[in-house]
Amino acid sequence: MAKERTVPESVDLPVICPFCGREFDYTMYPVIKIPGDNRLKKQLLNKDLYFPTCPYCREQFKVKPNCVYFDARKAEMFIVTDASDKKIEEMVKTGDILPEDVRSPEDIPPFIGSLFRRRIVRDVDAFREKILLSDCSYDDRIMELVKLALSRLLQKDSGQHVYRIFLDQASGNMLTFAAVLGMRPPFENVEVRTEASIYTKYKNKYLHRIGDPREDRYIFTDQKWAEESGLLSDEDEGYIMPMK
Repeated sequence: MAKERTVPESVDLPVICPFCGREFDYTMYPVIKIPGDNRLKKQLLNKDLYFPTCPYCREQFKVKPNCVYFDARKAEMFIVTDASDKKIEEMVKTGDILPEDVRSPEDIPPFIGSLFRRRIVRDVDAFREKILLSDCSYDDRIMELVKLALSRLLQKDSGQHVYRIFLDQASGNMLTFAAVLGMRPPFENVEVRTEASIYTKYKNKYLHRIGDPREDRYIFTDQKWAEESGLLSDEDEGYIMPMK
């Protein structure tokens, strides 16, 4: 009989502050399971988890965790990892991994592949965004189209390349996006707010043109996917969005 392997609840790993260069231990959580780990989920959404403050210089920065977020009620799994796309994608599709922990590519826990909405991301901002979108019942593919249209408007307005953009807050009838402008450091960080109704407009126009969100082809749903989908190719910036 195969020996049962378990995932540690937490691990203390060394991180290096990008501001002062000092090293300190930071607690990582290989798996966040919902229901059960609601405290960790709240900390992540509030940027209290994986956004440490250096004990030496007091500057806050982001770490690069390897973590699996698993919501059994919603049948969804989000993975943030540095593993190669090809290797991790195959693991996610087969779902036959028995983990020791999630600090390496082999650390993805088992699940029933096609019955889950599965996403893989590369950094904590995108990881947090997936959870935020799920909380708000937003389809992440539609939101990526919204972000793509918004990026085009930002680039047109500022004359700068949009290096990154992600949803930072969703409250009431407003969406707040954080965008990083520029081709290389130093980047410019800007905040853009727009009415949440723009999501509904995009959903009504594009949702029927994409498939089941649980399909393998949506495992990597990001701005690259939005570009390659060609869904906005018939219009310059999609719907014109009011920006504040």
